[in-house]
Amino acid sequence: MGTPETADTADAAARLAQITAATDVAEVRRLYDDWAATYEDVDVAGLMGHPDASRVADVVTEIAGPGADVLDAACGTGLVGAELAERGFTSIDGLDLSPGMIHRARRRRVYHDLGPADLRDGVPGASAKFDVVTCRGGFAPGHLGPRALTGFARVVRVGGVLVAAVDDATWAAHGYAEAVDRLRAQGLVRPVERSDPGLLVLEVRGDVPASRSVPWSP
Repeated sequence: MGTPETADTADAAARLAQITAATDVAEVRRLYDDWAATYEDVDVAGLMGHPDASRVADVVTEIAGPGADVLDAACGTGLVGAELAERGFTSIDGLDLSPGMIHRARRRRVYHDLGPADLRDGVPGASAKFDVVTCRGGFAPGHLGPRALTGFARVVRVGGVLVAAVDDATWAAHGYAEAVDRLRAQGLVRPVERSDPGLLVLEVRGDVPASRSVPWSP
């Protein structure tokens, strides 16, 4: 007979498989809404091969410091935001596809602003608004995809950073290296070399143009 932890992990893996197989964004939103209440029973992003939320927050603190304006993209239930708040960050916004996840994140009372958004093609709102964009759990099969990197870089001020978790298998199979190379060739980003496995850090070096207007999700 399996332990409760084993059952929770199996349930999380099954839910991730459903999300990966989903055929449209509305289905992904519904699946995450249904999952929100029990999402933190397992370290889901850890199952994806991503560093834990505390490590992401440590990296942001090392690079930018607690005075930075941060966007926590694909914020989920607010795990990264909570870790940043523990380190003294006070200007944290969050965006996520799922209203159910946002509801859970809002309970933490660490976000200045929270809202729903489909982040696959970018971030709604003004360019160059943040010093840091974090994304842990958004870059996985069935989720955002590498084109979101350009949209995230657009809302980072020159000299700021994007800190994103991408596991090695997803990086190799889904075009992330090519997306970063295109941005680097245009002089828009510079990869910051680090030893953290599964963590991409990009310094924004130029103003990234918007490819098109990105609407807020309903």
